[in-house]
Amino acid sequence: MNVKIVSVAGLCITAAVLCKLFGSDSKEYALYIKLAAAAAVMSMMILFVSPIAEAVRSIYEKAGADEEYLTVLFKAMGICYITRFSGDICRDSGESTLAAQTELAGKIALIIIALPLFETLADIVTGLVK
Repeated sequence: MNVKIVSVAGLCITAAVLCKLFGSDSKEYALYIKLAAAAAVMSMMILFVSPIAEAVRSIYEKAGADEEYLTVLFKAMGICYITRFSGDICRDSGESTLAAQTELAGKIALIIIALPLFETLADIVTGLVK
């Protein structure tokens, strides 16, 4: 696993150097390099996430927790990563307004995904009050 971290770091450093080289002459090439590097890193990270996902799933099964909570957790993590990735790319492109809108959309998506959990919590609270 440490070798993969070194690979990710090397890829990012190489992309950063290339962006500096091409950035002064052609901003669009720097953006393409950033996008390619980010996509490569995200695909490498999928390999890291698989064992973690299985470990979390195992913990949930041992605890007897509802599968719905785990699904919400993984969806929320995905939304957070995609939102951050998109917002950072927009900021790097000089589009801070688009980055802010992306982050707002991510927050709203998180609330929508968490609604079933809020409903369950409300049911538990009203059951305790009665």
